[in-house]
Amino acid sequence: MALDRPPRRVSPLTAAVAVIIMAVLVGLVWLWPAAPLDDQDPPRAQMPATITGVQSLPADESGLAQVRVSFEVTGGPQEGRTSSVDTLVDELPPLAPGDGVVVLAAGEADELFIVDLQRSTPLWWLLALFVAVVVLMGRWQGLRSLLGLAASLALVTRFVVPAILGGRPPVLVALVGAAAVMVVTLYLAHGVSTRTSVAVVATTVALAVTVALAVVFIDWAAISGMSSHDARFAQFVVQDLDLAGLVLAGLIIAALGVLDDVTVAQASTVWALHDTDPRLSSRHLFHTAMAVGRDHIASTVNTLFLAYAGASLTLLVVFSTSGRPVADILTSEVVAIEVVKTLVGSLGLISAVPLTTGLAALLVVRRSSWEVDESRRHRGHDGDRPPADPASPNAPPRLGTIRHRET
Repeated sequence: MALDRPPRRVSPLTAAVAVIIMAVLVGLVWLWPAAPLDDQDPPRAQMPATITGVQSLPADESGLAQVRVSFEVTGGPQEGRTSSVDTLVDELPPLAPGDGVVVLAAGEADELFIVDLQRSTPLWWLLALFVAVVVLMGRWQGLRSLLGLAASLALVTRFVVPAILGGRPPVLVALVGAAAVMVVTLYLAHGVSTRTSVAVVATTVALAVTVALAVVFIDWAAISGMSSHDARFAQFVVQDLDLAGLVLAGLIIAALGVLDDVTVAQASTVWALHDTDPRLSSRHLFHTAMAVGRDHIASTVNTLFLAYAGASLTLLVVFSTSGRPVADILTSEVVAIEVVKTLVGSLGLISAVPLTTGLAALLVVRRSSWEVDESRRHRGHDGDRPPADPASPNAPPRLGTIRHRET
């Protein structure tokens, strides 16, 4: 006799993910930047050019060596135009005929200046190599991760940066943008599943912890964001730009790249342990997976430090030759920013490990119990099928027992 199946209720995990997605959509609509003004002057276009000659010139009045670099524009509105610039040897890298450069027209005379080197060819080859290796090793999942990477790039360039330039609060913009990147990339790369949803919820909570800590300590440490030339130039270009908020926004986006890696890894660890032995309890799963999580914490915290140290290596070299005490160097704003980023990011990372592990361990056991109940419902109740005699040789063995055959 078929039984009516009770209606399935929406799980708390599904409801939490739905709330996160809804909040992201509302944030995107609310903070989406307005269209650029039509009356703004378009920026001058940079044009590719090829070096045609390099000629040494007599030293200037201070004794510095000079060169005259001749070039021909190979693209853009002034294609075919030839020109030359006189510059100090130290102001440009070594150039030779045939090298590609980027030129810009400036001034009332529309004079051409060399502003950069052409790097498109090696960068395209590197990108092609990266895509090929990711697809070869990751296959379909690798391709989906590349689509997630493209979506992340689009969100940062089309939403985060224009919204900040449009005067939106940098912290809210970064938080909404980071959450949108998280939802899109995690579900694209890892598929729609309970395991991925656990990572989404855990990453959101850990990101909220990171933001709360960052707000407190950036304000407490009196970080203004004006310690670098780039920040002051950005404030000159964009009036009333919140530099402290910009620091916090950068911290949020940088922290996301580590948090989603940790949450996905921990959720996958719990699922793998459960698949190996479905009889493990939530508590046992948690303690076993935390052993992996502690190793992940130790390695990732060091990775965060090395990432920030590598980004600021030039600055550290300059400071090391200043003769200032180490304590003064560490408490200067330009270094304190990196210290706050490293420590706050590490605290958010540490909070993500037990949070993800506990949530995954709880849900994977409940999911297994639900699947067993569903299987029993499909087979019917005891009245539809007679129970097996435990003493029968055809009865299934009980968990935790071993049946011996007499010889």
